[in-house]
Amino acid sequence: MKKLIGKTLLALAVAGCMAPLSYAQEAVEVQEVSEQELDTTAANIAQAARPQVTDPGMEIEALIEDFEASPLGQSFRDRPGLFYTTASTVVMAKPESRDWGNARVMAYKEALLKAQAKYVEHLGVSVRTESINRLFDDKTQMPSFSEADLRASSKLGELFDKAVAVVGGKLDGELQEMGIDPAEFRAAPQEKRAKLFERSVAETTVTRARQTLTGVIPVKTFEAHNENGDHAVAVAIVASSKFRQFVHDIAQSKGDIAPDPAKASPQPLLQMLRGDKRALINEFGIRRMYDEQGYPVLISFGQASNPYRGDDYQQRADNRELSYAAAKASSYANFAYLFNATGASEQATSQKMSRQTTGVVRAEGQSITESEEQTQEFIQTIDREISARGSISNLPGTRELFRWSEKHPLYGHEINGVVYIWHPLSEQNARQLRDFKPARTSSQGAQQPQNRSSGQAGTSQSRDLMSADDF
Repeated sequence: MKKLIGKTLLALAVAGCMAPLSYAQEAVEVQEVSEQELDTTAANIAQAARPQVTDPGMEIEALIEDFEASPLGQSFRDRPGLFYTTASTVVMAKPESRDWGNARVMAYKEALLKAQAKYVEHLGVSVRTESINRLFDDKTQMPSFSEADLRASSKLGELFDKAVAVVGGKLDGELQEMGIDPAEFRAAPQEKRAKLFERSVAETTVTRARQTLTGVIPVKTFEAHNENGDHAVAVAIVASSKFRQFVHDIAQSKGDIAPDPAKASPQPLLQMLRGDKRALINEFGIRRMYDEQGYPVLISFGQASNPYRGDDYQQRADNRELSYAAAKASSYANFAYLFNATGASEQATSQKMSRQTTGVVRAEGQSITESEEQTQEFIQTIDREISARGSISNLPGTRELFRWSEKHPLYGHEINGVVYIWHPLSEQNARQLRDFKPARTSSQGAQQPQNRSSGQAGTSQSRDLMSADDF
């Protein structure tokens, strides 16, 4: 009843739009609207009422364009001798997944790999390609059945019927297990096919590149999402000979690097970075920054998600510790990629557009029918692999600056992260501790007598005999 009333009202609306105003009052016009027109109009109204979903990929492109139009983005994009590029990808999981936070981290890694592939190909790429155009036409290829073929087909049917008579339903059951209808199997005609005509064009391209990634550093990350929880991320990277020299100097300097007071941070880096934990959710990769004295430092960000959602504190704490360990690994990986890394990109792409005519001959008993089938298809295959491998041996001066934990502002996933720092003074200190050789002493403190436990609970602590200035 509701559907009938709704369609009647809809018919009135359609008739009112279609008929002249002078005849709008005539009820007979309502009955001339067909059921199909009503359904089509209802579908159009429903489509118009459906909210439009934002495309995160397009939003990411808009963010990148705005950044490149800014003074900072222009300086990266337009400076001579500097390589700048961006790459984006989509987070594979939805926010409803317990692993969404880690899928988001892996999406940034994928975007970084795609950007690094552009850099590797910029340094030098090998390309091998081949194109083929084929034109074939031969109507004499139409297949045919000989009398021997028809007799063999008839004999095969007889043997099948005898086999069914002997084994009963067992043969039918086995055919059904294979997804074959026994009745259709008996009735299936013999068929022969042959190509009569083909027009096609095909191209195959293989690209390979393998170069150093040392000194390539991400400078900006982007993220966008739509109403359905689909997320897209992007990374901007920069490389230059000057920055590669800086990285080389760090590796060779043993921490002997002079500060640049003109670039000194107005506040301590710890205070600046720790002041807004929510902003750390959007920080990935490694950055070169300057401390409050003007020393260049490397700040490495790592994060991972805690997938546990239950109420057991022990399990939540265990999973939190695991996510901190994963974040630490990502943070250290950033140093390896920056100081000593190699990237490789390989892609094989094949495309083919074709139009074909196939001759088909079917034999059902003694009856033979001939026909031609026209097909048109576009086939594309892509096989791409991008890899980055980094390693660094015995790098002193890195330490954990702080760790943090924050709920994602949109979905509440627990994100745990670490921030590691390399500082030239910290490297000097690490080398002094590592290369320490104790001086000989002529006297030792007297051995204190050991006392047995009194059997009572209590606390104790040492006296404050030293200060941080001693270190």
